[in-house]
Order: sequence, then C-alpha cells, then structure tokens
Amino acid sequence: MKKKYIVLIVLIIVLIILNIFDFNKNDVIPPVEETPEVPSLDDDKHYEEIIDEKYYEKLDIKGAYNDNQAYHPKVLSFDNKWNGYKYWMSFTPYPYSDSKKENPHIVVSNDMINWKSIENFKNPLDEVKNTANGKRYNSDSHLVYNEQTNELECWWRYVDDVANKVIIYRRTTKDGVIWTKKEEVIVSNNRKKLDYVSPAIIFENGMYKVWYVLHNQVYFIESNDLKNWSTPVKMNILYDEKVKTWHIDVIHTEKGYEMIMVAYKEWKYRNIMNLYYSKSTDNNNWSIATTILKPSKEKENWDNSGLYRSSFIYKDGKYYVFYSGINKNNSKGIGLVVGYEITNLKHINYKSTY
Repeated sequence: MKKKYIVLIVLIIVLIILNIFDFNKNDVIPPVEETPEVPSLDDDKHYEEIIDEKYYEKLDIKGAYNDNQAYHPKVLSFDNKWNGYKYWMSFTPYPYSDSKKENPHIVVSNDMINWKSIENFKNPLDEVKNTANGKRYNSDSHLVYNEQTNELECWWRYVDDVANKVIIYRRTTKDGVIWTKKEEVIVSNNRKKLDYVSPAIIFENGMYKVWYVLHNQVYFIESNDLKNWSTPVKMNILYDEKVKTWHIDVIHTEKGYEMIMVAYKEWKYRNIMNLYYSKSTDNNNWSIATTILKPSKEKENWDNSGLYRSSFIYKDGKYYVFYSGINKNNSKGIGLVVGYEITNLKHINYKSTY
C-alpha cells in the first residue's frame, strides 16, 4: 500500500510540475511589435522612388486657414531632431492672392513629405489687424537657426503702403511652442526708395548675414547685434537670359554660398517665372544664374502657370528644393523636387514612396 501511495504522490507531483511549465509557456508576454519609422526621403534607397512623370502633386501643407495654398517656404534641416523634428518650415498662406492671410506660419516634419503644425502652438505668428483694403500686409517669412542660443527665429516682412513703410520683424523660440514677442529688426521709412524684399538670412560665426532684393538687384548686409548694420553691398548676379530678380533663398555649403531665385521678364509676367541658381565662393563673384526648374506645361498640374520664392537644403550629396507654384486658376502651393545635381531635379511620387 505504501508503494502505491508513493507512486500516486509522485504522479501528482509530476502533473503539477508539467502544468506549471505549461502555464508559464502560455503566459509568456509576446514581444512588442515596434512601429516602423517613417521612411526618410534622404535615404538613398528611396531616391529610386523619384519620378519624372507629367503629373505630380503638391505637398499637403495646411495652416490656420485650412486651404492648402502654402507659399514662400523656408526649410531648415537638423541632423539630430530639434525639439522632436528634423525639418522645420516657415511659410505664408496665399490662397488666391489673398494678402490678409499672407501671415507667417510654422510647420514641422520628420520625412519632408508629411507636414503638420506643432502641438500646443497656434498659427499664425502674426496677423495684420487693419489691412487698409490690402495696403497693409505681412509677407516673405524666413527661418533662421542660432546655434549659439539654440533658438529658432522666424523673420518676416511687413508692408504698410499707407505710410510707405517696411518693417522686418522677428520672433524667437527655444522649443517651437513658446515664442518671444515680435520685435523690429530692420526698418525703412521710405519703401519706394528702400525695401527689403524676400530677405534670406543665415546666422554663422556670430553674424547675421542678410541678402535681400531692392529694385530687382540683390544686396547684402550683416550685423552681430541686429542694431548696427554694414553698408549694403550689391551682388553682381547675371543671368543666362534677360530677366529681373524678385525672390531669393541662400544657403552656405561646402561649395560656397548658393542662391536660388525667381525672376521675371516684365512685371506683368511675374506669375510665369522660372527658378534659377547661382553660387559664389566669396559672396562677391557669382556664377551666371541658370534655369533649374520651369512651370509644368500640363494643364492638369497645380504649378502650370509659374514659380515663386523657393527654399532648398543640401544634405548627403543631394539637393531638396521646396518650390512655390501657381496654376492658371491662381491657386498656390508648395512642391518638392530632388536631385544629386541642382541642374537635374525630379519630382517625388509621394503616395508610392510614403
């Protein structure tokens, strides 16, 4: 009897042990599936997704007015995310040329394709309360990164044609959410004589370097305190055709100072402009500005009338150009073209790649 009891007890123990092991096996928490990162456009393998088809889309960039007619972009790229994002853009909505909505906006992205407003921040950075029937308006926003203070700065141009005045304003932020009050940086009390169209600003070596357009010519000034400015110097930029400079952007790369600009033949043709490129190693002698992008010839495309102020970055051997476009119905937008050479830019198949 004792042996039977012993055998029975052993069997019971074995069953208990087996059940415990089986329970643990079934109770193992499955590994958490990591959410794949959004593919980055600056990854070489995605360069193969670039297309050069007849039909392409503009980026979906909406601001405070929910119109997807973003205009006049400036894009900054960070190797490491700045406050959570690799790419920061300023732009001014300009739906059907409504200057009341041409106010500085900020959006962010981690892939250059999907752009959104910042959490807990409300666009725009400024609005003109009394537009005087279109004679007062904001325009020409630009982003600057100050590495000494680790701050992002948004500059923009305010025009008051009632008082014949132009002011370049600035607001700064340490996190993209809380911004300082706007301050006057550059003022002209006679716009007809002295204007600051499409200012392109770089902060480097403790200096703010500003290129701007006055009477269809590019000028340069600099300052280390935003109070005392150098004497304006005209940049001697020639084109491969007879046109007049209007809006510009400038970056500083290993190749020197590089500039893209839109230019028109006559004022009445300012809505059918091309995009041009020039560079300089000394910010004095500039190469002949050559055409790098033209409006679409397809009647279905969103940019089939002309181009406008554009922005570009140079990263890992490739150019990324965010260009403003307008169609024959006066609708606006921002598109993206990419190329290893600035003279060989191609459109992106956003939906296929992303």
